[in-house]
Amino acid sequence: MNEDQNAMNTKIKVLEWLARSMLYSLIVILIDFLLLFTFQGRVNQMTLAMSLLILLEGGICLTAGGAVAFYSPVSAKISEVLFHSRPWTVQRQKEVEKSARTWIATGIILVLVSFVISAC
Repeated sequence: MNEDQNAMNTKIKVLEWLARSMLYSLIVILIDFLLLFTFQGRVNQMTLAMSLLILLEGGICLTAGGAVAFYSPVSAKISEVLFHSRPWTVQRQKEVEKSARTWIATGIILVLVSFVISAC
């Protein structure tokens, strides 16, 4: 029974994480659409600019997520000494890795959406 609950909790957490990443991607796409529509005014001329902009933002999300995921304890110690940031702990490492996963998933979704838009 306990294993079933753990498996169900894991599935729920993964679905929540995926939904959060999809929501962030949707927000970025909506903002891009509104900005491009404001400047260009015509929907049929926006596909190239929209796909390029979303691809660029997806790449930025992937780069930021990767940089956060590879943030090492040595660089954290340097940041702690130079910038007087919070001390690096295991709990803080887990929090950083969670946010990195969200950045990476959002970047992947944005890149895939840009491919779909450019295919249309």
